[in-house]
Amino acid sequence: MSQLISQNSFRKAWENRKLVAGALKAAHVRPDYHLYEDLFQEGLIVYAEMLEELATNKARTEIDKLSFKKVLWQTLNRLKRKQRVCKRSTNMDEAYDLGEEADWNNLVVLKQEVNKLSKMEQVIFYDHLLSNKKITELVAEYRISRRTLTRLKHDLLVKLRKMLVK
Repeated sequence: MSQLISQNSFRKAWENRKLVAGALKAAHVRPDYHLYEDLFQEGLIVYAEMLEELATNKARTEIDKLSFKKVLWQTLNRLKRKQRVCKRSTNMDEAYDLGEEADWNNLVVLKQEVNKLSKMEQVIFYDHLLSNKKITELVAEYRISRRTLTRLKHDLLVKLRKMLVK
């Protein structure tokens, strides 16, 4: 909001700070959460803005109900944004970890050993494990029983683990 908030509205919001704390509690934000103070302060500002904006139109109880909902939704949105950012940075960290020497060595070993696999093991490796093709699709395409493909997949995974542990 672009309007200025009066000192009186801030004072009223501070006097009823339990409303903001209650909204944070409803959003499952505990006081020991590292962003609690930031979320609490933002909630107070939202509450003060609502007091300023609706003071002439609505009763105080109605303003409090609307403010509670707005603080709750703003908090939930902020937490969702934070979660998305953390998820993206986790993915970036994982991608960075691929550059580690041990991972490169595993890739070299894997590339050499894949050529030694049987034709069906290679199909399972490339089509199912890497390309995410479903076992059902492979059953139809290669006319092999589901049980056989599942057993081959299990055996292949055991082989791959052994290759990478060496």
